[in-house]
Amino acid sequence: MKKKSVMKRLAMTMAVFMTAAAAAGCSSGSGGGSTTAAPAAPAATEAAGSEAAGGEAKEADTQAAADDWKWERKVTIVCPWGVGGGADGTLRPLQPILEKELGVPVEIVNVEGAGGANGIDFTYKQPADGYTFVLGTQSHIMLDLQKILPVDFKQEFRPVSKLVHSINIIASSKKAMEGKYTNFDEFVAYAKEHPQELTCGMLTATGADSVSLKQTLAGGLGCGITEVEQYVKIVNYSSGSELSSAMVGGHININITGADEIKGLIESGDIVPLISMSENRMSSFPNVECTGEHNIDSYVGTWRGIFCRMDTPDAAVNSMAAALKKAWDSPEYQEFLKNASYLDREGYADAADFQKLIDSEYVTFEDYLKGAGLIK
Repeated sequence: MKKKSVMKRLAMTMAVFMTAAAAAGCSSGSGGGSTTAAPAAPAATEAAGSEAAGGEAKEADTQAAADDWKWERKVTIVCPWGVGGGADGTLRPLQPILEKELGVPVEIVNVEGAGGANGIDFTYKQPADGYTFVLGTQSHIMLDLQKILPVDFKQEFRPVSKLVHSINIIASSKKAMEGKYTNFDEFVAYAKEHPQELTCGMLTATGADSVSLKQTLAGGLGCGITEVEQYVKIVNYSSGSELSSAMVGGHININITGADEIKGLIESGDIVPLISMSENRMSSFPNVECTGEHNIDSYVGTWRGIFCRMDTPDAAVNSMAAALKKAWDSPEYQEFLKNASYLDREGYADAADFQKLIDSEYVTFEDYLKGAGLIK
C-alpha cells in the first residue's frame, strides 16, 4: 500500500485521542451520576472587517450567546457504548469537572448496542431543549454512510467540541499468544500458516476500528482488506469490560483498542501490545512498534467528541462548548489525558474545526467503504 494514501493524509492532518482505566460507576461529587438505558456547529455571528477582527468579533458574540443561557436542571450526556470502554472512559473524568462549570448535575447515560446506533436513536428521541448531548465517533459516520443509523446523522446532529483523538493499537492476550507468536510479524506469519485459527475481538465491526484493524492486518499479511477475515476471525462484543475479560481469559488472541483503555492490563502483563497505528512510536510505549516503521498505511485513531441535535438552541450549544473547553483545559482533565496517552495527538477542537474534520471523514470513509465493497 502507498504511504501517501488518503487515509494517511487524513490521519496526519486530523487534529487528534481515548481512555484509561476509567471508573465504571457514578463519579460525581455534586449530584451527577450514571445510568444504563434500555434499549453542526454552533451558530456564529457573521464577522465584519479583517480576518483577525472577524475572529475576535465571532468569539465575543459566541461568548455573549453562551452567557445568555442559564442552566436550570440536570444535563444528560449519552454514551452509545457500555460502561468500561474507551467512550465511557473519556466521559467519566470529564463529568465532575463539567458539573462545576455548568452548576448543575451531569448524568452519563449508557445506551449500548448496534455499534453505537442505539445511542444515537435514543438521543434523537429526546427533546432538543439543550439538556441532552451525545458522544460521537467516526463509527457513527461509518454507520451513517452504510445507512445503518435510524436517522441521518449528518443532517440531524451537529458537533459541539472534539475531546480526544487516540492512537489505536493491536494488543494480544498474553495467555492466548503463548507458543504461537511474540510480536506482530510472528502473529501475521502464524495467521498465514493457520488460517482462521486466530481470533480478534472488537466492539464495532462496522466502524473506524474495523478500518484500522483491517488496514494494519492487510499490510502485514500482504493481502487486500476484504481478505483479512480469511486469516483472522472477527468476534464482536457489546462492552469494553466484556472484551477485556475475554482477552485476559485467553478466549481471543487480539483486539484493537486505544492504549489508554487497557493501560492497566498492559502494565500487569495480562495484555501485550503488538503494534500501534501511528507514524511514530508512542511516547508512553516507546518499545511498541508502529505501522510507520513497518511501511503499513494505517494511521486511523478514534476521535471522540460531543454532539447534539441540530435544532438544539444555539445559546445552549455555545454555553456547553464554553464549559467543555474550560473542563478540557482543567489540570484534572489534562492529567487524565496525559495518563491515558492522549497527548501524542491533538485532541481538542472547537465546533468549526470539528465540522471540517467530520466533512473530510465522510469523504475518506466513503472511499474506504466503496473499496471494501460495503457500499456502492
